[in-house]
Amino acid sequence: MSTDQPWYDRFFQQEYLTFDDHPTTDREIEFVVRTLDLKPETTLLDFACGYGRHALPLANHCRVIGLDRSPKMLSAAVARKAQTGYASSPHIVRGDVRQPPFIEGAFDAVISLFSSIGYFEEDDVNFRVLANIADALRPDGDFLLETVNREFIVRHSAPQQVYHPEGMTVIEERTFDPVSGRSHVDVTVIQDGKETHLWHTIRVYAFTEIEMLLQAVGLRPLDVWGDFEGGPYTCDSEHMILQARKA
Repeated sequence: MSTDQPWYDRFFQQEYLTFDDHPTTDREIEFVVRTLDLKPETTLLDFACGYGRHALPLANHCRVIGLDRSPKMLSAAVARKAQTGYASSPHIVRGDVRQPPFIEGAFDAVISLFSSIGYFEEDDVNFRVLANIADALRPDGDFLLETVNREFIVRHSAPQQVYHPEGMTVIEERTFDPVSGRSHVDVTVIQDGKETHLWHTIRVYAFTEIEMLLQAVGLRPLDVWGDFEGGPYTCDSEHMILQARKA
């Protein structure tokens, strides 16, 4: 499925807020805090923060700015802050990851979690996003990236999966193009007798690819893990979690 509208502008709307579910968020937050050694004075950028799943709880540990393009996601982050009663609050900024509105060297740390890299069709644009992340970091600042493991997709990804969240039926049909390195997922949402068709696609990187790209923008890979428990990264790891430092 394709339209003139970028997939991410349509995908991140009300349906996404309903079916997106992450029971491991607390564990992810603990991993980020521990790995980046966050302190109250740390300035952290949540790159493509969505509805604040990470930005909101991380604001209890350091100074957080969340950046996202979607007004719907950012409105949901504000509403979620009011509902959950977090003691501290991130500063939410609307902007595009291709042209983030920050001065160079503004942050001690940047995170990009839940496969938020590789949205764009052109590899040079995805490279520019990584360069923007490097520019946002101060010298010796750390970047923590979590994305899907390409090897896991090739070995284990089911061509179709069905979920039943909150009165919905969600059907995902997955394909992977080994030439372009892109994952494509067609999503059918059935709710109250109505079908809605969505889709998303991302560039999926092998570790050696992302390692070279990070080095090219001045980020030195330090470590890689396969899960948020700090387990080893293998071909069977669902996640690729990588820490890199600005030279």
